Amino acid sequence: MSRIIVISTSPTRAKAMRPAPFPGLIAHAPGPDPVTGHGAAFHAAVVEHGQDASAYFAASGVAELASRSGGLCTLWIGEDLAVYQNTNEPLVDDNDLMPSIHTNASLFGSFMGGLDANDPSRAAKREFVERILGNARFVDGLSGEITAATGTYLRLHRTWDAPLDTFCLNLTAYVDSVIPGVLDLRARPITDYLADKTFGRIATSFFEIASEAISKLNVAAIRDSGLIVDLTTRILLDNSESIAHAPATNLIRAQFDHFGMPFSRTAISTLTDAQLKELGTLIVATYDTTALSLLWTIAYLETTPDVRSRFLASLGDDALAQQTSTLIVLEAIRFAGSNPTALWRSARRPLTIRHRAQCIDIPPGTMFWLDRRLANRDPRQFARPDTFDPANIEGLATCRAVNVASLLARNRYEINSFSMINTVRNPRKCPGRIFSVRAQTLMLIALYRGHEIAVDGVSTGLMPASAMPRPDRPGFIRIAPRPASRR
Repeated sequence: MSRIIVISTSPTRAKAMRPAPFPGLIAHAPGPDPVTGHGAAFHAAVVEHGQDASAYFAASGVAELASRSGGLCTLWIGEDLAVYQNTNEPLVDDNDLMPSIHTNASLFGSFMGGLDANDPSRAAKREFVERILGNARFVDGLSGEITAATGTYLRLHRTWDAPLDTFCLNLTAYVDSVIPGVLDLRARPITDYLADKTFGRIATSFFEIASEAISKLNVAAIRDSGLIVDLTTRILLDNSESIAHAPATNLIRAQFDHFGMPFSRTAISTLTDAQLKELGTLIVATYDTTALSLLWTIAYLETTPDVRSRFLASLGDDALAQQTSTLIVLEAIRFAGSNPTALWRSARRPLTIRHRAQCIDIPPGTMFWLDRRLANRDPRQFARPDTFDPANIEGLATCRAVNVASLLARNRYEINSFSMINTVRNPRKCPGRIFSVRAQTLMLIALYRGHEIAVDGVSTGLMPASAMPRPDRPGFIRIAPRPASRR
């Protein structure tokens, strides 16, 4: 097996030539500009004109070139060498890359995503989240509570007529706030802060701001980040009693234990800004991306009549309903998901990748881009990659019953929606993924089993100028109680 040693070009020479870095080994997309390569065009497309990164790679020919070349190609984005990938196979070890929130860490404080993979503090922070939200037995034990909380929220109004995106965000935020042993924000649920004039923007757009910085290389988007400090302080103080008396699994109390202090109002006042940002990230992450996934699930369900009919027919049998709902949720995660369409991390040191039976040495600082929207539509993995069809998920299962923990295990790479990019054994794969899928599964069943649902005005294209993948038109949802005789 041959080895190619790559010596980085100097900035002066790069401006003059923008060479193909691995001629004959990895295909190269030179870009429209001899000086910036794709840099200026990428910025104009995604920042100035609101295109998402995956759409830029498609329009510029980068995606097609990679598809013809084993899933990889290189490009220059300004001064930065980039390796673009549109398949989900992991190329590198996680600790060869900078942390996943390296470029927007100012938003997240001491959150685990900003720490190195082998940092013992990161391992400890992740462990308590995974012990709770990644524990299939614990999550299954919340099933009755999730269903009950969904019913309680829906009974706030006899009928509903609301924007679908707003409805999904508020439903998820309420359920995640009040179920026992997770956040336990029962005195003042997150829904209160979503409607707050001061905190509403940061509570609803925190990950949109962060994603703009990383997916669109637009660090200027990070503004008002200090509001997460104030929001988190307010949430903790308003809910201090319910948190203090919550079950031992409570995520917020576990975070205080990690900080080395028992939870109390006095302890809240001693938290640093970095600690408050970390806690705020944990709280927002619990509901925000789950709500976006639920939005896509309902949007696709309501625009795919055969899938909708299959789901409604399953509701009379609880086991079948849960199996069918799980398939629909996972397929929506594959087809759209709640991460930006393309994400990247940079090489922290020289590293080696394998491509087409060659070992290729990559210089430090290289950007590794994953076009996850395209990778999740890999025809080698899915029978109908460009169609919303739960059979795509059934094709991944190793037995008749779909096992969420197995499909979403760290060493399963077919679907990327819980990692920035796939690395070997994915040590950064979202620790709350099992909880997120289970919560959506049960909310969907509770919503459709007891109610007449009508959704209109939905367009499942991608909303322009949004860093997170959102439906072009989310539409409206109308909900009315279903007569008991028809449940």
